[in-house]
This record gives sequence, C-alpha cells and structure tokens, in this order.
Amino acid sequence: MRHIFVLLLGLFLFTCDDGDIITIELDFDQELELCENNVNSFLVYDVRDDPSESLILTFPRDPSTEALFTTPTLPDQPVILDINGGSIRFNFRGYNRNLENDELCELIPPANLVITEDYDADSGHVFITVTAIDDDNDGVPSALEDINGNGDLTDDDTDSDGIPNYIDEDDDNDNVKTSDELDNLNLDGDNNPLTNPIDTDGDGTPNFLDNDDDGDFVLTRLEDQDCNNNPQDDRVINPDGSLGDPFYLVESVDESYPCTTFITNSYTRTIITQFRVEGVNLGPVNATEIDFGTYESSFEVSNE
Repeated sequence: MRHIFVLLLGLFLFTCDDGDIITIELDFDQELELCENNVNSFLVYDVRDDPSESLILTFPRDPSTEALFTTPTLPDQPVILDINGGSIRFNFRGYNRNLENDELCELIPPANLVITEDYDADSGHVFITVTAIDDDNDGVPSALEDINGNGDLTDDDTDSDGIPNYIDEDDDNDNVKTSDELDNLNLDGDNNPLTNPIDTDGDGTPNFLDNDDDGDFVLTRLEDQDCNNNPQDDRVINPDGSLGDPFYLVESVDESYPCTTFITNSYTRTIITQFRVEGVNLGPVNATEIDFGTYESSFEVSNE
C-alpha cells in the first residue's frame, strides 16, 4: 500500500480569557493512515513526532463509507460527513511519547501510552473526494476514455463486452492490452503516449481501439497461431532467421486461427481519497478549514 505525500504548515492561535495566548501548530505531513480492523468503524489519522501528536477522524463503517476507498466521486460532488462528537468524530491528541507503528489501530491502547492533551470537535464538516486518475491502469486517463464526449464514462464500451473502457484494460478485445498499444516508444518526443497513438493500418482508429490493427480483415486476436491469448508472441520470421513483427501488425500475413478465448480483465486500481475538514473547534484550535490530507490505496480488480 502506498501513500501520497503533501506538505502543509498550519498555525492556529486561540486567545484565553486571561490574555495569554495558547499556540498549537498543526504541522502534520498529511500522509494519512487508515485503521480498518474494526468492523464497525473506520479510523483515519495523521501523526507527528516532537511533540507526539495526532489528528484522528472516526466514522461508521458501512457499504457507503467503504466506497470512499474504492469508488471515485465527481470532483464537484464530494461526500460530506457531519461531525457530531459521537459516531463521527474529529480530534487532536498529544501523547507522553512518540507513537509506534499502528498503535492507534490497537483496540486496547498500550499501558505506557498516555494521552496528555485531548480536544474533540463537537461539530463541523468533513468533505471527502475520491479520485482515480486511471481507473483501469491501462495508460489512458479515465477522463479521456469518454469516447462519445457526453460526460458519462459508463456508456463507452468500444468492444461491447459489457465492460466500459475506463475499467477495461483491453478496450478493443483483441487480446493485446491497451497499455501495449499506445505510443510507449515516445516517437513524437512529448512523453505523452496519447498524442501520437499508434495506428498501424492508418484507418483513423488507433490500435488500442481497433480490433483489426493491420487492416487485413482478420481480427487481431485470431492472428494468434498458438491461441494462447497473446498475439504478440506470434511473429514473422525474417529471411535472416530473426523474428520480425507480430502477425497482427503485418497486413500481408492474413491467416486466421480458431482462437475462442479472451484475456481476463485484471489490473491494479489506485484510489486517492482526500479529506478536508471545515468549521471545527478543537479547544485551543479554532479553524475554518483544515486540509487533513490524502490516503492512497491500491488493490487488484479482476472480471472473469
């Protein structure tokens, strides 16, 4: 599991009745951790050393909140949690020593860990945005897989296999993954595999959306001599005995093989969950907005 790192320094002041000023610096790295060992609730937290302190967000665990770590939301429609001091809590704590790995996730706190400061917000709001830059990790950002341009990614399914392009790692069902059909050689020098997409037959449809890449009227997936679901390893033999291009990229090679199966749609999805807290009062910390941070998770997806 990986985490995104963002740095923000926040300084908040509170004036006491006697004129003294208490200062607490919310100097956290915004590299959030997640406790998910409790079946009833999630605990998201950030910690720092010297002094040893934490910011903790706790909220109920159910299908809707589990989706915060698996399913993207629209950027302008974040999920909102209302802090109530009970089931949804946001607090600041100080400790007598530095925290060790995952100690905050332990259901029974260590006996030698003492909370020296504890401020719990009784109100406020948490705005949560969930994003996946490339849902299916195929090299094409999800936003660019809206082929018909209507803003709905779910109705773009080039190969009509029932899996929309944005979560399909082989958009044209030719048994060559989309990521292998982009301009990964950077032929135009701009380090963007989409600005000069490979189009072997020059028909205006890039290979990653074309199920007959060389235009020989034989589907790419059927130019797989050993029918092992990998047309890339069946290649022309050059006069000198060396291997040339795969059959599916050579128009003059047009033999069709009786292949009947397809590769499994399987990939690693990376989800970024961002938390912003507004309108909280944490004792000496009275903040209109706290950029709590981001949590990044990766998991395997497979559509058999």
